[in-house]
Amino acid sequence: MRDFIMVTLGTGLGSGFVAGGQVIYGHDGMAGELGHVVVEPGGRQCGCGRRGCLETYVSATGIKRTVFELMARETVPSVLRDVLSADSTPDDYRGGAEGRSAGARGFSLYGQMLARALADAVAVTSPEAVFLFGGLAQAGDFLLEPVRRYLDEKLLYVYRGNVKVLPSGIPAQNAAILGASALVWAE
Repeated sequence: MRDFIMVTLGTGLGSGFVAGGQVIYGHDGMAGELGHVVVEPGGRQCGCGRRGCLETYVSATGIKRTVFELMARETVPSVLRDVLSADSTPDDYRGGAEGRSAGARGFSLYGQMLARALADAVAVTSPEAVFLFGGLAQAGDFLLEPVRRYLDEKLLYVYRGNVKVLPSGIPAQNAAILGASALVWAE
């Protein structure tokens, strides 16, 4: 595959764009900062100093905050009320990700935010696929299903049904060494 977007979902949000088989670096090596695209004007404060950046909603910290906000605003039953804390990991959300629970609603909102930014990126780069990697990507269909559904809704009609959203096939423990090796190989 020669045209794709890679999004790493962890404590932050990393991303890279590949077009024609080449990583897009930009003139200063900083191209592809999808995490700092504003998806909610005036929204959450980001570490970069701006407000409403995608990273503040779809990182591990962002999804925790979303679920905590949902549980604070609503009385939707959720097993998460008894198990989540500020130290919870993405795996802790799986138990509460069914039905109308705060976990399920959190992943739905998460999917909407990520899809909004990805739809814009697709309109600019026309990739064959978007690969999701990182700790949150391990949530499987709890994450992939809402991202796929909302992305298809938000895409320009010419892209609908033509952009795959896939989990990365790279084992997490090998990602850094494979990435570094690929850079050396390309040079």
